[in-house]
Amino acid sequence: MAMMMFALMGALLGLGLGLAARRFYVASNPIVDDIESIMPGGQCGQCGKAGCRQAAEAMVSGELNITDCPPGGSALAAEIGKLLGVSLSEQGESQPMLASIDESQCSGCTRCYKACPFDAIVGATKQMHTVVSDVCTGCQLCVSVCPQSCVSVDIAPIDTLSWHWPKPNMTLS
Repeated sequence: MAMMMFALMGALLGLGLGLAARRFYVASNPIVDDIESIMPGGQCGQCGKAGCRQAAEAMVSGELNITDCPPGGSALAAEIGKLLGVSLSEQGESQPMLASIDESQCSGCTRCYKACPFDAIVGATKQMHTVVSDVCTGCQLCVSVCPQSCVSVDIAPIDTLSWHWPKPNMTLS
C-alpha cells in the first residue's frame, strides 16, 4: 500500500511539474542561445559581465563588441560576427593573450590552479606550476590570486597555429 501511495504521489507531482513548466515557459532569443553555445563557458568575467549568457545578451543588444571576449579570441569574434551580421573589421581585432608563470618564483600555493576555469594550469601543492599554452585562453583570472606575483598575461607569441596572412591593400588606379 505504501509503495502505491509513493508511486501515485510521484506521478501526480511529476504531472504538476510538467504542467507548471509548460505554463510558465519563457521563450528566449535564439540568437542569444546560439552565441552562448559557442562561447568558452568559463564565466571568467573578462568582458565585464557576470557570465557568458549575460555577455551574449549584451552582444545581441549592442552593449558589447563582438571582440570583448578575450578567451574566445578572434575566431570566436568571427563566428559571433557571422551570427549578428557584423564585420570583424568594424569592431577592431583583439590580440590573443597567454598566461605564463615565472617558475623560479612559484611556491606551489595552487591558487592559480584553482582560479583557472579552463584547467590550463598544472602542478601540485608545494610544487612548481606551469601553463598549458594550448588550453590557456588568457582570461587573466590567475594573475590576481597569485601571492608571489609570478603569473603574468602577455600577448601570445605568433606561431604556425596563430599566424594569419595579412589582408592585401586593394587600391584602384
